[in-house]
This record gives sequence, structure tokens and C-alpha cells, in this order.
Amino acid sequence: MKKLILLLVCLLLAGAVAMADITWPQPVNQGQQQLQIYITMVNDVLAVTGGGQIDVLHMLTGRYADLGMDGIELPDDPFVQVDLPAEISLTLGDEGLHSITLRMQDPDRFILVAAACIHASSPNAISLDTATAIASAYAAVMLGDLQAAQSSPETAMTHSFEEEVNEIQGAQPRAYFAYYPNQYSDGRNWLQMTLVFARPGSAEASVIVPGSTPAPELEDGVWISQDNYNHFEIFVTPTPEPDSAAME
Repeated sequence: MKKLILLLVCLLLAGAVAMADITWPQPVNQGQQQLQIYITMVNDVLAVTGGGQIDVLHMLTGRYADLGMDGIELPDDPFVQVDLPAEISLTLGDEGLHSITLRMQDPDRFILVAAACIHASSPNAISLDTATAIASAYAAVMLGDLQAAQSSPETAMTHSFEEEVNEIQGAQPRAYFAYYPNQYSDGRNWLQMTLVFARPGSAEASVIVPGSTPAPELEDGVWISQDNYNHFEIFVTPTPEPDSAAME
């Protein structure tokens, strides 16, 4: 009986993995090929952490990809509103990936998915623990607002921020974050991460987090200041600016 139950569990797990697979078209450039490899790596991490799976391909061109989660497809009617669990878009190049933008409303799940995306961008140089700590620091802003809304709704949901994204690729991946409470006046609050990948061909390296966030000191060489949402900085291992001569 135990063997039968174990077999059934294995079959169910295998079916779940199969359902999560995206049917990719034949790659037309290195960008599309690296996209498939990258999403597989992200999904492998999410399968362990319980963050779900990126399993929907909404759109794919040689320069752009639009993906989703939980098997939720976009409706054929553009006027029909669908509450997507995640909005995931990537920009591609002929030689590889350029950037990924992740938008989610669930802060706890955002931590898992954003961490998986950061870790998979340089898995041998960025530990999952470090990636999770970075994502958690930003999600803490929304989590704090949601908690404050329970007692003081008139002053909650006011800690919005948007870090300016430098789209130029350097020798290290860079992560930028944003938080948009009630962005479209519909009661929905969005956390966003834009990850600019390292230039194709670069050696694996730690992630740069140029922006700011409220969080305590972290491990693995990442230190984040905390001063009541007035000024936040993340200090990572010193490195030249991505567009400086030293980065070439």
C-alpha cells in the first residue's frame, strides 16, 4: 500500500511538472535560447521554494517576451479584465537576455519569485539566501503598509517609491525595485523588480543593487541602512559604474 501511495504521489508530481512546461518555439536568436534556459532555472528554484511556476507564454518575439504564472492565459477580448498573479516581461538581444521586469501584488510571493529571478541570473555567484534577503527588504515596505492599513487606513499605503533604471548592461547583473500602492486607483498595490542582466559573455558575478530600501543589516556582503523611509542605501561589494571605462 505504501509503495502504491508513493507511486501515485510521484505520478502527480510528474504531471504537475509537465503542466508547468512552456511549449517554446524554435529559437531565432541567442536571446530566445537563453530565455528558455533562464526560465527553466527560475522554475527549478520556485519548485523548491514553493513560489509556483512560470508556465504561460503570452507573447514572444526576437526582442520581447511576455510570460505568466499559474496557467492563467490572457483573454482574447482585450476589454476583459484578468487579475494576473504576475506580470513578467523580458527584453532580448541577438546574443542573450537584456532585462526582466516582474510585477506582483502578493508581497510574500513576490519575495520568492524575485529571489529566484535574481539567483538564476548568476547562480554560482548570487546565493538564493542573498537574493531572498534583497527581495524581502523591498517587499517589507508593502508588508508594512498592509499592516498599517489595519489600524490607520488614512495614513497607510503612502510609501511608494520607484528606483531609476539604468538599462546599460555591465559586467554584473543589477536589480531595481519599485512599489506602487493603488497605482491605477483600483485598490491594487504592485511591487516591481527590473533586473538588468550582465552583458552576454560576462563571467558570473554578484548582483548590484544601486537603489535604496528599508531593511536591517544583511549577510553575504550586503548591508542595508534603515532610517524611517527617508533615505535608504544598499552597499554591495564595491564595483565601478556599469558605463565606466573600468567596467569595459
